Amino acid sequence: LLAGVFSREKSKSGQMDISSRNSGIDSTDPNWNLFLHQLQTENQRQKFTEQVQTLTGRCWDVCFSDYRPPSKLDGKTQNCINNCVNRMIDASNFMVEHLQKMSTTEIS
Repeated sequence: LLAGVFSREKSKSGQMDISSRNSGIDSTDPNWNLFLHQLQTENQRQKFTEQVQTLTGRCWDVCFSDYRPPSKLDGKTQNCINNCVNRMIDASNFMVEHLQKMSTTEIS
């Protein structure tokens, strides 16, 4: 039903840009803008959940070499998981900042 209403194109940041086409929808309508905002928020929430699942899987593989959780986490394993997650977050933040800088210099 809404297939012809949305223009889905990737922006330079890699985010999907959802905007109305010339289909009779008033883009100044507050309800329409609220709908688009809620749609984008839900999209971000889904991406965050996917990132958490990816982090969990990667750190699990690194910290549990036999792929089975122990009956109790020891200090070594807790440190491994903590360090793994922190490094993944640092790497992700670095990439986002780097891509934003590249995007800014391309626009200038």
